[in-house]
Amino acid sequence: MKNFNSYRVFKRNEREPNPDGEYVLYWMQINRRFHYNFALEYAVGWANKLGKPLLILEAFSCDYPWATDRSHTFMMQGMKEHLEYATDLDLNYISFVEEKAGQYDKLLRNLASNASLLLTDEYPVFIMRKRNEQYPKEMIIPYITVDSNGLIPLGLTDKDPYSAYFFRKIMQKNFIEAFTNPPKRNPLDDLENRQQVDLPEAFFENIPDAENALYNIPGFISKLNIDHSVKPIDWQGGRSAGLGMMGQFIKNGLLEYDEKRNDPDEQKTSQLSPWLHFGKVSEYEIVKAVLDHQPDGWDLDKITFNKGSTGGFFNGNPNIDGFLDEVITWREVGFHFAHHRADYDRIDSLPDWVQKTMDEHRDDPREWVYSYDELKNSQTHDEIWNAAQTQLREEGIIHNYLRMLWGKKVIEWTPDYETAAQYLIDLNNTYAIDGRDPNSYSGIFWCLGRFDRAWQERPIFGKLRYMTSESTRKKVKLKEYLNRYGKQKSLL
Repeated sequence: MKNFNSYRVFKRNEREPNPDGEYVLYWMQINRRFHYNFALEYAVGWANKLGKPLLILEAFSCDYPWATDRSHTFMMQGMKEHLEYATDLDLNYISFVEEKAGQYDKLLRNLASNASLLLTDEYPVFIMRKRNEQYPKEMIIPYITVDSNGLIPLGLTDKDPYSAYFFRKIMQKNFIEAFTNPPKRNPLDDLENRQQVDLPEAFFENIPDAENALYNIPGFISKLNIDHSVKPIDWQGGRSAGLGMMGQFIKNGLLEYDEKRNDPDEQKTSQLSPWLHFGKVSEYEIVKAVLDHQPDGWDLDKITFNKGSTGGFFNGNPNIDGFLDEVITWREVGFHFAHHRADYDRIDSLPDWVQKTMDEHRDDPREWVYSYDELKNSQTHDEIWNAAQTQLREEGIIHNYLRMLWGKKVIEWTPDYETAAQYLIDLNNTYAIDGRDPNSYSGIFWCLGRFDRAWQERPIFGKLRYMTSESTRKKVKLKEYLNRYGKQKSLL
C-alpha cells in the first residue's frame, strides 16, 4: 500500500544523485519555515540516506511580476527572523535577496553544481510553477519537489475539482489519514550529518550581502527596480507574528466565526492568509490548534463522512466546523485545481456553461465603465466598493465577504470579461499581501463562475451569480468599516 505522504513527492527528472556532491540542497521557495514542513523533512531524509550535510537556500528575487515594497518588506522580515534562528542553531543556511536580475539564478546554479540532489517546494502557480518546470530539464542532478501546502496531498487527486462540493468529498474521505500523518514539528532534529559546508567564494561573486540587506530592509528595497508606490503594511512577515495572529483569532474570533465572519464591523475573520501564503505557518498546525478547542469529549471518532455536505462532518462546535471548512476545503480546492490546470489564470479554464453565458452577453451595454487607474484609486460611484479597494490598497487585505462583491462589480464595470479578469488579477496581486496565490485565483475566478453553478439570467452577468452593494448593505454590518475606509479615504 502506498505511503500516504508519498503523494506529496514529485520526481521532476530522471537523474541519479551525484555521489561526489558535497551536500543535499533544499531550496526554500514558498513554504518558508523550519517547522511542520514536509519538504524540509524529506530533504533531511535524503541527507541522512546519502550521509551528506544539508544546505538550505532561502532567497528572494527582485525580478518577478507585481514586485512591490509591500511584498518585499513582508518577505524580508521573515527572512531576517530565519537568519537569526539559523545562526543560533549553526545551520548550513544561506539567506539571499537579489539586487539585480540574474543574481538569484546564478547563485542557485552554483549551489546545485556542488550538490548531490536538489529538493524544493511544489507549488502550482506563479513563478514557482515556472521554475519547477524549467530547472529540472537543465540540471544534471535529481530535482524533486515536495508538497507542503495543505492537508490533502496534491498527488491524491487525478483531475481538477470542478466544485467545492466535489473536493469536499475527497477531503472528508482522506481527512483522518491526512491529519494523523502530519509533518514533523522539528524535522531538523533528525539531521545526522551536521558538518559545516564550505562554499567557494566565487559562488558569491557580485552577490549582495544578505545580512546588511535584512538589517536595513527599507534602505535595501529603495535601491531595487520594483514598484515603490505600494507601501509596506503594519503586519510583520515572520513566523512569530503569524503564530501570534493565530493565537489572537482563536482567543477572540474562533467561537463566533460562523455567526459573525461576514460582518466587516465584527472583525472575526482569521487574517492568517499572508502567513499561509508565504508558508510561515502550516495549515496543519492551524487545524490542530483549532481542533484542540472543540468541546470536551470531542475526538476524531466524532467525524462522519457525509458525502460532501458542509455540515455534519466534524460534528463539533459549529463555529470551529465552519472555519475548518474554509481553511481546508475552500483553501485547498484552489491548489488542486491549479495543480491540474496550467490555464488556472485564464478565462479558458472556466466551465462550459460560463463560456456559453459569457458569449451570449458579451455585447450587453455597461452603464459604468472604469479604467484600471480609476479602479485602483477607488474612483467609482459605489461607496462600498471604494472602501474595499481602499482597504486593499492601503492595508493589503480586503474583508472576506466584501472581496466577493469587489470582484463581481469589476465584471459589471469593464468592457469585457477578459479585461475584468486581468484587472482583478493585477489589483489583487499588486496590493494583496497574500496575492499571487492559488487562493487569489480561486477568489477571482469564483466571481467569474469557477466552483459555482448557473443562476438566474441577468444582463452582463448572464447566469453568473450576481451581487449588489444594496443587498450587501442590508446583509452585513458596515458602519464602522465605511467610516474607516469610506469616501474620505478614497482618492476621489
